[in-house]
Amino acid sequence: MVAVMFALVRALVVPSMANVALPWRMAMDAGLLLVLVAPVLALLYASMRREAMNAREAMDRENATLHERLRAHDLNVRLTAALDMAEDEDSVMRIARQAMTLATDGAPAQLLLAETRESPMRHDLREGWSSDAGRCFIERPSDCPAVRRGMGTVFEDSLILSACQGMRGPMDSNCAAACTPITVSGTGVGILRGLGPAGDADLYRLLQSLNTAAHHVGARLSVVRSISASAREAATDPLTGAANRRSGEARMSELMQHQDGYVLAMIDIDFFKKINDGHGHEVGDRALKLLVDVLRGCIRHDDLLCRYGGEEFLLILPGLDIGAATAMLQRCRSELPMACNHAGLPEFTISAGIADAPNSNPAQQLRAADAALYRAKQSGRDRILSTADATHTEPGIGAQGVDISRAG
Repeated sequence: MVAVMFALVRALVVPSMANVALPWRMAMDAGLLLVLVAPVLALLYASMRREAMNAREAMDRENATLHERLRAHDLNVRLTAALDMAEDEDSVMRIARQAMTLATDGAPAQLLLAETRESPMRHDLREGWSSDAGRCFIERPSDCPAVRRGMGTVFEDSLILSACQGMRGPMDSNCAAACTPITVSGTGVGILRGLGPAGDADLYRLLQSLNTAAHHVGARLSVVRSISASAREAATDPLTGAANRRSGEARMSELMQHQDGYVLAMIDIDFFKKINDGHGHEVGDRALKLLVDVLRGCIRHDDLLCRYGGEEFLLILPGLDIGAATAMLQRCRSELPMACNHAGLPEFTISAGIADAPNSNPAQQLRAADAALYRAKQSGRDRILSTADATHTEPGIGAQGVDISRAG
């Protein structure tokens, strides 16, 4: 095309160039050719530059996608390895805090977690927050739109965020959030969220990272809570909810190994057989549960109440002396009549025997507490006696100090 145009233009101007010297005609030909070629070269350059820019943008997108995949894979691998070693909920929460930073690249992130869908939030972890602006104050998982929907959600501007009842703090007008539910055993019990600028397309990338973190945290919590529930069930009396005999023996062994002083109390419901025979076993079961409730209202957090067998309970009281233990049980005994009236149960009383551990011998201490309990029964029931009150052997106690004739 350039050659044709050059020939046409030159044919038009050749007659006027007949008397021009050859060197000038050659220069004029070169100039004419340059004038014709320059636009074509400019178009070719612009086209090549546009293609190069498009290729570079495509490469950048491909690199960004590859980087995001590698980042997601790295987050997935690191979370899996870390959470596999988490044996309790506190360990999971510690790893979850680190996962929040990894998933959001240091942007403000928050994790809220409850025991169940309707229970209050137990954990509120925050990373990158310098104030309450943009924080979520939701009280229970069922109040969260993302949990109700069962899927991650991007709230693209602060006006949408303000519609969420969990947003109570001040909000930046240029604020958006990505929120995803944490699911444990198929139930949404928490939320993982991160903040970013409104209209930022990276919020959807952020949501994918949050989804990964929330999935792994929820999966590990399912395992941890299942194991914990199984352990509690194995260590708990199914009727009363008190610890079982095995748990009590393990606790005494632990205290003995650490050389921590403790007091034992053996507690028995007086005439429990008459309650069962006269009112039925259902009333008897309710009486056992009521006694556990009353005792729990009197003991401390570190004390352990065990159902030792039948209507007999073992109370392990670390760091107490016999006097303080006696006062505690007397308070429980005095509260029983009112508790029975409120529960609509026939009134019943308890007897108890208390022993300390001068020789750090759990078996010997159990026998001493049982002997004190037997003496309380023989002395009229409805009373608390300690080893100091039972220094001699009563009839009906065998060579091992265990009651072989007590009935109720």
